[in-house]
Amino acid sequence: MRKRLLKGIMFILAGVLTGLIFARFKTPDFHHASLIITKGDPLKTLFAGDYDGRQALALSMKNLQKAKDIEIRVEGAEIQSWYPPVVKMPYYKWMGVEGGRFRGVDFGRRIPVYLVFDEKAAGREIEIFDLSDNSLIQKVQLTGEGSHAGNH
Repeated sequence: MRKRLLKGIMFILAGVLTGLIFARFKTPDFHHASLIITKGDPLKTLFAGDYDGRQALALSMKNLQKAKDIEIRVEGAEIQSWYPPVVKMPYYKWMGVEGGRFRGVDFGRRIPVYLVFDEKAAGREIEIFDLSDNSLIQKVQLTGEGSHAGNH
């Protein structure tokens, strides 16, 4: 009975110790953030880290603009999306995705984007355009400085 109890306690302690070790684990080359797309806002700033090598920034952009067709431009970045999903549910309207262009984006819909940089991302700007008239909706500055909570 004692041996069984000791094994149980050791198993729990090993699990807690493993959890504590991995809770502190962070990759310096991956960050994620959320962004609300609205025209006329002042220049926003997102923390992208000061990592020198290849890095990725995952963005969830919520469309609070009347624009249906949106383009995201960033110099020196490869723009990818995990949209459309692999399994498409029937009777659901899907937006079109081609590179950094998103077509048929409804008001309030989130646009999932990966920005992959081969070099430092800090100091670059994300530009968001309305494709109907090619007007600039918003600019976002990427910075490697300042405080941030975790990798947000």
